[in-house]
Amino acid sequence: MYSPQTIANEKDELLQAVLNARAYKPLYVKIKVFYGCNLKCEMCNHWRDTREPPVSAERFKEVITELANMGTKKIHISGGEPMLRPHIPDFVEVASSSGIKVTMTTNGTLVTKEKAKRLVEGGLRGVNISIDSPNRKMHEKIRGVEGAFKSTVKAVQLFNRYKHKGKLTIRINTVVSRTNYQTLASLPDLAHELGADGINLIPVDDHCGEILSMRKKDIALFNEEIAPKIAERALALGLMVSDEDAFPFGRDESQVRLGRAGRYAFGYYDKHPCYAPWTHTLIDFNGNVYVCCMTREKIPPIGNIINQTFKEIWEGDAYRHIRLKMHPPSLKPCQRCDDFIEQNKKIWETIGPY
Repeated sequence: MYSPQTIANEKDELLQAVLNARAYKPLYVKIKVFYGCNLKCEMCNHWRDTREPPVSAERFKEVITELANMGTKKIHISGGEPMLRPHIPDFVEVASSSGIKVTMTTNGTLVTKEKAKRLVEGGLRGVNISIDSPNRKMHEKIRGVEGAFKSTVKAVQLFNRYKHKGKLTIRINTVVSRTNYQTLASLPDLAHELGADGINLIPVDDHCGEILSMRKKDIALFNEEIAPKIAERALALGLMVSDEDAFPFGRDESQVRLGRAGRYAFGYYDKHPCYAPWTHTLIDFNGNVYVCCMTREKIPPIGNIINQTFKEIWEGDAYRHIRLKMHPPSLKPCQRCDDFIEQNKKIWETIGPY
């Protein structure tokens, strides 16, 4: 989300920005470069819906350069499936040449030997690849396309082959739902076998409906039998930093109760701010700008890069209005978000309570 050294060096500047709802720096920017997807995942609507064409490649490259001039340290590319756009290596090269760290999330099925090589050599420094089960049949049931498991595994192997050419980190993203949770105990072994550097367990969103959402008994079984095995093996293989990472729905009764309601922040933002409006932004495929992914479906866009510069949006009245609302209790969508909690805790410790 941010550069700890930048925050430490500029803590007074950030504190004043927070206290006065002024702009700081978009240190970490997520860009959703494409809406559609080539898979048919049961927890996702990207393949079900048709949306307007994405922002042109030239405009995205202009914005990346603008972000570099504003102090952005990291850009994360996602979709939909970003590899459906042929311009991803170009985006990576423009950002990397400007001193920005670039990472990406992909389902991996469209990654070829040539694309993996160019991405790594162009400066890609992190890739999150989606694998929803170490079991091939389960993964393909969730992803909705036969052969998807083989293609995704191949992508991990290709990135691993070329990672020595750069400083690439490979992580496996797994959405934990009622469909797959009982198959996940051996996920660390698969990740290690493929040469991945880490695994991310992501709780299924509450918008996915009753069929996929975890019931009380599902979470209890997962926490008692599956998560401890994942934690033990992942920690031994260096794929997780803490055993807490293996419990995306919480561990104690109060956390599980909130987790079942989709409140994965576990009450943190009842008493603490989220600093995302000062350090982060989301640029959607159609140019709309939002505070983050969680506000994308709940709050109108703050601006649009097609007819505005990003600087105009970042320093404008609409963004200031959002910043004024981020002091505890934060926005309602924040209660569902666990993306930035650890980073927010570190900023809180650095700039001090106010």
